[in-house]
Amino acid sequence: MRMNSLRRDRPQNFFKTLLRLLTYYKGYKKYLLILVILLTFFSSVASIVGTYTLQSVISTIEGLVNGSKTWNDLYAILITIGSVYLAGALSTLIYNQIMIRTSQRVIGEIRKDLEKHMLKLPLSEFDLHQHGEIMTYFTNDVDALNVAMNDSFANIVFSTSNIVGTLFGMFLINVYLSLIVVVFLALMVAFIFINSKKTQKYYKAQQKELSKMNGFVEETIIGIKVEKAFNHQKENFETFEEKNDELKTIAAKAFFHTQLNIPVIVTLSYFNFALSCLVAIVFLQNGLLVGGVGALTSYLVYVRTSAQPFNFFTQHMNSILTAVAGAERIFKFLDKDLEIDEGNVTLVKIDKKEGDFKEHYVWNVPQKDGTSLQIPLKGSIRFENVVFGYNSEKIVLKGISLWAEPGQKIAFVGSTGAGKTTIISLISRFYEINSGKITYDGIDITDIKKESLRRSISMVTQDTHLFTGTIKDNIRYVRRHSTDEEVIEAAKIANADSFIRFLPKGYDTELTDDGHNLSEGQRQLLALARAAISKPPVLVLDEATSNIDTHTEELVQKSMDTLMEGRTVLVIAHRLSTVRNSEAILCLENGKIIERGAHQDLLENKGFYYNLYNGISELE
Repeated sequence: MRMNSLRRDRPQNFFKTLLRLLTYYKGYKKYLLILVILLTFFSSVASIVGTYTLQSVISTIEGLVNGSKTWNDLYAILITIGSVYLAGALSTLIYNQIMIRTSQRVIGEIRKDLEKHMLKLPLSEFDLHQHGEIMTYFTNDVDALNVAMNDSFANIVFSTSNIVGTLFGMFLINVYLSLIVVVFLALMVAFIFINSKKTQKYYKAQQKELSKMNGFVEETIIGIKVEKAFNHQKENFETFEEKNDELKTIAAKAFFHTQLNIPVIVTLSYFNFALSCLVAIVFLQNGLLVGGVGALTSYLVYVRTSAQPFNFFTQHMNSILTAVAGAERIFKFLDKDLEIDEGNVTLVKIDKKEGDFKEHYVWNVPQKDGTSLQIPLKGSIRFENVVFGYNSEKIVLKGISLWAEPGQKIAFVGSTGAGKTTIISLISRFYEINSGKITYDGIDITDIKKESLRRSISMVTQDTHLFTGTIKDNIRYVRRHSTDEEVIEAAKIANADSFIRFLPKGYDTELTDDGHNLSEGQRQLLALARAAISKPPVLVLDEATSNIDTHTEELVQKSMDTLMEGRTVLVIAHRLSTVRNSEAILCLENGKIIERGAHQDLLENKGFYYNLYNGISELE
């Protein structure tokens, strides 16, 4: 069963992957690549010509002995050979420098494509894959390409031209003797071809197991506090051992087949040299070798070095196969479908003033006749019989209809899994609905550009995420051009200013590791400040005060009332005390709205909400 799985993991098209890699060498890089190939070829030819000229050196030395040549003749030949070898060495130096610089530019473009593509993928793609697996594309796979492109590519060109030139030089010396070498080289090629099939299979599997390992290690690091709290270290280590053993087994097979090339080729080359030497001496004794001892010397040097290109190739087989497997994985990732965004309605600024979105922005709706209709930005949200499921087997929302108008605070209450957070996610169009319709200011959100849609919505989630940088930078994350005064004002609205000023560097305090040098409550206050600074028409609070103590929450609620004024506010909260002043409270159960009304009206109905509020039932 394991072997069948590995067969499916083999690269589907080795040469297709290489051709796609070459598409990154466009523009001036294409000409640099051609120059590298020419310089590599010249370096190889210089080595071959130098070897061929050895027979002239031997003949000249024989002439010195019998008096037919002078020392000047020998000096001239040695200078010629030295010049050839020097030119070859300079070519090698130049093409190495060009190759390294060009490869780094190409690698930079591949990384850029990966980042650009990742940012445009739908959230569902991240739900289906471990973050460690995606990180592997940026680290292991790109690093493997980096090694291969800096070194292995040039070695392949050098090896190919070297073997062709070596055969050409040998055939010039003696055709029949060269046939012996051709037979042994054919055996080497056949072995490398057969062995590489297995090696490709194992290297592809190795990359797959490595991504699993990275994903698990990332999860372990992120959840280390939970693991220690529940004494789960032993179980985690056992799981790690299983994954490590899988990787170890596959890696051992991959390296075994890679390293197998070297002893086999070396052995064949020794047999090749022994047989060629024996037959060449017979040819020399019988006068069948034109050029005498000099030709024999050049021929034997060619024979001895004929296996060298194959040794170069086998030495780089590891990086070549790892790079191909990595490139396939990268291209497979780059071929994933992007987030659907066919909208043409955009937010347009109607003046140069800063401040409230609704005062300075409108929806620009293109018309069929080429004109544009401008619709005021208000923040009216409507769901019309919306059905949604993260997959076809499990429908989360079942015919949801709701409305939220500017100035209204709408609260969602329900059990875990009832669909509260899903509704919030659909408003920002993080996922595509199965059926129904969601409108924003009367415009179907599928017609609105996602960038414009999300720009008009500010969201604070329970899982606060802060970025490496200063507190000031984190608050102005959604409005990079915000002034320091605006940052401080937003922090005061969120009641964060008081604790920030007591930090060693105040607003210039550096945050690291997702802001873990702050408490959970402080991190959430910063997230509230970040939402406050953009002043959007729609504000979404998903358990936004869950990590804040009751006293601080009361202060924040009072401050947030100013921010909420005139805006559409959607709130998810487990603390029912925080939703009492909502214009409407929607109670969800099993993906359906079972109650809707103001706090007092729902209490008078003595239904689901009444039972929750009075502690007769609990949210589970």
